[in-house]
Amino acid sequence: MWNKLQTFRTARQRERRRLGRFFGAAAVFLALFLAVSAVYIGIHSGGFSRDTDETTESATDVSQVVENVTGVKNLMLLCATQDKTDIRFLAVVQISFDENSYSICAFSPRETANTGDRFGSFLEHYQAGGVKQLIRAVEQISGIHIDRYIASDDNSFKRAINTLGPVVFSFPEQISYRGADFAIVLIEGEQKLRGDDLLKYLRYCGALGDEGLRMQATALGELFVQYINEKNLSRRDNLYSTLINTLSSDISVMDFKKAKPMLEYLQATPFDVQSIRYFRIIPDEEVQP
Repeated sequence: MWNKLQTFRTARQRERRRLGRFFGAAAVFLALFLAVSAVYIGIHSGGFSRDTDETTESATDVSQVVENVTGVKNLMLLCATQDKTDIRFLAVVQISFDENSYSICAFSPRETANTGDRFGSFLEHYQAGGVKQLIRAVEQISGIHIDRYIASDDNSFKRAINTLGPVVFSFPEQISYRGADFAIVLIEGEQKLRGDDLLKYLRYCGALGDEGLRMQATALGELFVQYINEKNLSRRDNLYSTLINTLSSDISVMDFKKAKPMLEYLQATPFDVQSIRYFRIIPDEEVQP
């Protein structure tokens, strides 16, 4: 629910807990699918190993991954114009393997943050220092630690969506909207949106205030749910090669190499998807050592 307070842990608290494993075997493949608008899950350097060839992996790998994976990771998703004059959407996705859930919070580019050396909107932070400065601003205002990011511009976002295939949405009523530089018409009922229309829909959501941010977060969640599927798993090598050259990210190729068992688990396991609006930092006394 939009007003539900979602728990995120600060970097200091996470260090004290020493979650022990970065569960990102899903890494690039999973993250690029969401970040299209996306998600990163870390993995400890000793997370899990595979002695068998990739073509002979079995369900046993998946069960081993499930036993070893706990905790949460946060990924920042960004789509902005190439000239940095506008942010189309900005969101943080948290994956919790403790609760089998994806929690997504979309931010307004006009929201302000003070990083100590700079005060301004998220857009102004991005214009001044790029993705790194934007991450600092998001961390400051939300109190969470961003583990990885996925960024795109208009064209790379649309290419990524068109590579992965259309996304199915069901609209309760017709949408007809004209903005300063785009227009969109979506009829009532089930629609398959490709890259251009999906980006327009996300921009339309961004123009609607708080309710629009909730709609944006819900739409990004749909990308995640629909793209982690058996068909895409079977062609993951080709998809990775295409997407890694399309989107900008700080996720390494080694993460992708270890991804298959984790992705199979995510594809086979029901995860709850929720859009959220607020972050609550866990008090020190609630943090388990």
